[in-house]
Amino acid sequence: MRNSLINAISPWFSHSSRSRHLLAGLSLTVGLLSAALLPAIVVAEAAPKPQATKQALPDGVYLYGQSAQPDQVGQGYFVFESKQGNVVGALYMPRSSFDCTSGKFQGDQLALTVVNSYDRSTNPFEIALEKTSNVASQGNPAFQDMGLQGFQRLGKISENDHRILNVCKADFQKQAKK
Repeated sequence: MRNSLINAISPWFSHSSRSRHLLAGLSLTVGLLSAALLPAIVVAEAAPKPQATKQALPDGVYLYGQSAQPDQVGQGYFVFESKQGNVVGALYMPRSSFDCTSGKFQGDQLALTVVNSYDRSTNPFEIALEKTSNVASQGNPAFQDMGLQGFQRLGKISENDHRILNVCKADFQKQAKK
């Protein structure tokens, strides 16, 4: 009777046993693959994803003003040098003092730190960026023609603008060495 019972359930038992072996083998394979691939997945997720640099302007010296005309008394101007997305420059009004500033392009704004020329205190200052055209600048698709909200780009940079900019660049270089 025992033999007949074993013979009766033997096909099911061996089929079940084969299924269990197959499942065990499959589980082991999935487990080993997971163990092997998981570090690669974690590293891939942790590695910074390459992005286009958030550099709104090509390297160079720029002058923006609240007026379309340079040197207008009562109007604010911003002369700066952009280098790899970092900015050093000055905010000034003609025939007045100027405040040095440094910062970088971050997303849709230029984030600056302004150094007060009188007491050397620092204050954050952001200028929103605005796209002024859909045409890539200077044939380089990485750069679009960008403007600074509230300012107009001026083409000619005067000797005085260069002088002010050089004072601020020297000041920031001196501060960086401390």
